[in-house]
Amino acid sequence: MKRIPILILLTFFGMNSFAQKMNGYGGELTILGLNADARIWTSKIHGFEVFGGMSSGLEDFKVDDVNAGFKYLHTIQYRRQDRTYFGVVGKWKWVDVFDSNRSTSLPVAGALFGKEWYSKRVHRKSYAIEIGYQYGVKKYQIYSPETHLPIGDDRFEEFSLIVNLRYSFYQLR
Repeated sequence: MKRIPILILLTFFGMNSFAQKMNGYGGELTILGLNADARIWTSKIHGFEVFGGMSSGLEDFKVDDVNAGFKYLHTIQYRRQDRTYFGVVGKWKWVDVFDSNRSTSLPVAGALFGKEWYSKRVHRKSYAIEIGYQYGVKKYQIYSPETHLPIGDDRFEEFSLIVNLRYSFYQLR
């Protein structure tokens, strides 16, 4: 009788252990920036991604914002040539990094839906598109460069639409 719960747990957790596990490294082109990323599919269903890169804001199209983040991905449909997934995104954004008088940082959260296609010639390359929504707003003070006293307020609002184009190289584990 004690063996039945253990057998059920091993069956439940063992289903994904026979799936294809892959590590991917590549780049991601967003609407307002460019990121480098590392994606790990631990099973057919679950995956994680860590990314970081440079971006710009809508007010000034200068590439002076840095972001780093994490994605959790869950597969809806898996086939050998493609994968459809949804996920949640959490990132930290440093605004106006190179201007110490206007610099601030803020958390950004979001959700996305994606489709990834594997190359038919070489299975270890993939193309993906991700679409989603993110939210991050912060009101902060601007300081004078001479006196280092506050001279005004500014508001930064993260662009809410996520549209990512990805290209990755995968390794099987």
